[in-house]
Amino acid sequence: MISALNEALAEGEDPLVVDLSQVLFMDSTGLALLINARRRALRSKRGFAIVCPGGPISRVFEIADMVESLRVCPDRESARRAATQTVRA
Repeated sequence: MISALNEALAEGEDPLVVDLSQVLFMDSTGLALLINARRRALRSKRGFAIVCPGGPISRVFEIADMVESLRVCPDRESARRAATQTVRA
């Protein structure tokens, strides 16, 4: 995941939407990578949001109380909107 995030952050200036809909497992290491990616995106004045449609992966965000701050959304469209709002805010 780290190489994909680094590549996405190095490309362009559009908001970054990370799609975790096919991810089956994530622990605190993955969460830390996403927190760091969000920090880097916002520092570059890029929006950031995560697609996570529910299940055990979304539970990781809920337990860590990171749903709102990482802008975790159930689908791509709402994640795009959330990432765009991050830039405007």
